[in-house]
Amino acid sequence: MTLKQISLSMPNNLFEASQEFSSDFGYKNIQEFILELIRQKVFIERFERYSEIEAQMKGGKNVKKFNQAKAVDYLENL
Repeated sequence: MTLKQISLSMPNNLFEASQEFSSDFGYKNIQEFILELIRQKVFIERFERYSEIEAQMKGGKNVKKFNQAKAVDYLENL
């Protein structure tokens, strides 16, 4: 896995609160804490989005009905 480095600016009070929180809850450092927050946000929102799409599909909403040839054509032209 390739890692990317980013620079993050935040208000001092948020930085201090984040450092305290990460220390209180056993994170090795603030970077580990922020990485976990991003990971949770990405995976939770993706799961919720896919769950919503799945529910719509089960209900027949926003569902396109194609035969195989039309499905291939549709996907190739996205």
